[in-house]
Amino acid sequence: MSEDPSRKNELSILEIRGELRLLEQKLDTIKTNDLHHIQLSISGVQRVLWAVGLLVLSHLGVAMKVALWG
Repeated sequence: MSEDPSRKNELSILEIRGELRLLEQKLDTIKTNDLHHIQLSISGVQRVLWAVGLLVLSHLGVAMKVALWG
């Protein structure tokens, strides 16, 4: 005996809806959790880059002072 085509379609639709709910949940997890941690990591890297830049600039100033005034 073969299944009713409308019943088969209904089961397929329910399966697709379940998969869509799972995808929505995963996207929500990425938006709320993972992106926040990535943003924190990038902020930390930016702070380190600023500190290194200021250190290099201060050493350049000292080198220029020594070169110009001995």
